Amino acid sequence: MPQKSKSGSKTNARTKKINLLKLYSEMNKLSNDAVDKEVIKRFKIIIETSEEDIMKKNLELILKDPKNVSVAEFNDNLQPYIKHYLFLIKRDKRNKRK
Repeated sequence: MPQKSKSGSKTNARTKKINLLKLYSEMNKLSNDAVDKEVIKRFKIIIETSEEDIMKKNLELILKDPKNVSVAEFNDNLQPYIKHYLFLIKRDKRNKRK
């Protein structure tokens, strides 16, 4: 007789990182050159290999009030991507004024 799989006994290694994926989606909307695409591609790899997600309140702060974001509060492997998102926001605002 075949054994039943133990789906509930082990934590899911591929948990959804909803907040990081939302940030990824927002970055994708703001990208407009090859460098941005490459950074976003690497961010996607980090999301897939990361064990933790960022908290929802931190995501909301990044998306709604980027001027008050303290990048040092985030994990070291996420900091460059959060900085790049903040750069994308500044560039987008600058381009809209022109």
